[in-house]
Amino acid sequence: MNKLRILSVAFDTPIEPWELRAFRGAVARKAGWEHDLFHNHNTDTGGFHYRLPLIQYKQDHGRPMLVCLNEGIEELHHFFSQPDWTLELNGRSAPVRIARLDVKQYTLGVWEKPFRYHIRNWIALNEDNYATYTRLDGMVERLYMLEKILQNQLVGFLHQLGYDPERPVEVKLLSKKDERWVSYKGVKVLAFSLEFTCNVAMPDYVGMGKGCSSGWGVVKKLK
Repeated sequence: MNKLRILSVAFDTPIEPWELRAFRGAVARKAGWEHDLFHNHNTDTGGFHYRLPLIQYKQDHGRPMLVCLNEGIEELHHFFSQPDWTLELNGRSAPVRIARLDVKQYTLGVWEKPFRYHIRNWIALNEDNYATYTRLDGMVERLYMLEKILQNQLVGFLHQLGYDPERPVEVKLLSKKDERWVSYKGVKVLAFSLEFTCNVAMPDYVGMGKGCSSGWGVVKKLK
């Protein structure tokens, strides 16, 4: 089984939820645009790197937070080595200091028993499967479709971390807490908040789906 190293850093300067994208851009500028794990833009082509974001930007109780996976941990020194951590957020200067820092290691695997999770503001649907979703009449069919999408995303998450599951990944949606329209990159999309079980041990604050690097689709384990 492979190991997943994860480092989470919460800062002491509060931000509003809509400032999270500005926080991401400010950290990337401070670290240097040449270090593309901070922003996932391909500076050679002008496009994007389609990969699991190894540096993710979250908000925890109103505070900005970095969640770094594997190689993303080593890349973080490009930010921490800067002499001044003051960030420019939408025209205001925000000096930041570390409020909390956690380092953990997880064993990547598919287990016999399920774990229970909550996923918040999950942007699950692309243009094609949104059309399919809206054509489904029944709630059961729609939930089953979301269940399969989440299962595929979890399998992809494991593969991108270099782990090939030796048994099937099993996902079961328990309840849909919320379904609402949100603005993502200027486009209205559906975001879901759900409770589910799966037989993969997931670290808190890892993101799934669109926008997972900037606060969408945040997974947390339920006790």
